[in-house]
Amino acid sequence: MLSIFGYSVRLLIAMLVIFGSFNPSGYSYYHWLQQDVGDWAVKLFVGLTLTVVLYLQLNAMWRSMRLVGTLMLTTINLAGIWLASDLGLVDLHDRIQLTLTIQIALTVLLGTGFCWSHIRYRLSGQMDSENIAL
Repeated sequence: MLSIFGYSVRLLIAMLVIFGSFNPSGYSYYHWLQQDVGDWAVKLFVGLTLTVVLYLQLNAMWRSMRLVGTLMLTTINLAGIWLASDLGLVDLHDRIQLTLTIQIALTVLLGTGFCWSHIRYRLSGQMDSENIAL
């Protein structure tokens, strides 16, 4: 069963991948690649690891939520961003705040999609299964 701790761990993994790939602070994989210092083998290993983890998260999200679930959660995220902007919590004209807001929305989308099967089972009692034909 998925607990709040399990959901938080999945959200932190999604956050690590999203914010580790790029963030406006200047400390990210993208910025690390721009520098000429460092071993390229290590940079390649970290880049491939980020890519594989992102692929696994996207694959799990797509398999459990499909297009409709992904669009619904994206719409909820966009409505939340719009509300935060209307309340003055986020200035979407500021490039840094816009980038961080989009990254947080992507983190919520990936983290929730990564464990959507568990959430759906908790809410409805329906279990997901894959049809495997031999």
